[in-house]
Amino acid sequence: MDHLSSYEPAVAVGDPAPHFTLPAIQGGQVSLADYHGRSRIILWFSRGFTCNFCRHYMQSILNCYGEMVSHEIELLQVAPNLLETARLYFDPATPYPFICDPDKRLYAVYGLGDRGVLEAQKNTLVSFGTSFLKGEGSETVRASWLDVMNRNFLRRLHHHALTAVEQGIFIIDKQGIIRYRQIYNPLAAIPTGEDLLTLTLAVCNDD
Repeated sequence: MDHLSSYEPAVAVGDPAPHFTLPAIQGGQVSLADYHGRSRIILWFSRGFTCNFCRHYMQSILNCYGEMVSHEIELLQVAPNLLETARLYFDPATPYPFICDPDKRLYAVYGLGDRGVLEAQKNTLVSFGTSFLKGEGSETVRASWLDVMNRNFLRRLHHHALTAVEQGIFIIDKQGIIRYRQIYNPLAAIPTGEDLLTLTLAVCNDD
């Protein structure tokens, strides 16, 4: 059974990062505790692979992921996608852990919320509209179909990545302390991979 900490939902800079253990597409479970004492963590709460914006952010991260690792930084991407569909979509898997939280329980633990139906409708229109304008409409349709069209269709409509779930970036030092926290609205741009690397080195003084 997936385990989540009983920490209070809101967390701040200077707080211990709430621990979790959740499944990743690479296989097995990923625990925040596994990195304690050896890696700084960039914890990215994303909208997942059905979001065309997030797919571009992922590419930006991949472009400098090797440099992140060389500086003892790990990137953990949390997404509200189903594990089985994420594994179908990513073949091969991402080099960094892509963690699935389809009920968005961990989002709530870290203080991220869902902005409601009207915001979700707007986000869906913007996401699909932008992807079609850029010639990526078929990829967004394929990703959304994979994640939503299943036996739990109505439940997935509420939880999938084109809803109004907020995004978040948390930078955690080797001692497990949050050194940076930023919450973004569902369609806001997050920092590039290079910016995240620079930011992590700036806020973590734990060598």
